[in-house]
Amino acid sequence: MIVFLFFVAEGCAVSPSDDDLRSSIKDYFEGQHYWVVNIRLGKIEGVPLAEKTYMGTPGYVVEVPAITLEAKQDKGPGIRKGDRLIFSNAKIRVRQDPGNKGLWHVSIISGIVVP
Repeated sequence: MIVFLFFVAEGCAVSPSDDDLRSSIKDYFEGQHYWVVNIRLGKIEGVPLAEKTYMGTPGYVVEVPAITLEAKQDKGPGIRKGDRLIFSNAKIRVRQDPGNKGLWHVSIISGIVVP
């Protein structure tokens, strides 16, 4: 019985914590030369069944009611270093790293457009 529960627990994906999500999102935007000044996370849902692949890594869609980014450098004619960009009602999809179950990566972003 205990062995069965162990395998069932191992097979179930655990959604990432808010801290893990914040860290993954900050890492993503820092790689794009933006600081995440403020972020508010909303509902976290599993990737819709129609988009899952057999034995794929777990994925989640995170609602982001508000996020503020600050440009680390000049990003073009309309965005200068230090400019703040505010977005609302975005969605960010994260996927678990296949080799490290505690690591999450941003895979798709909607509602946040930055050069």
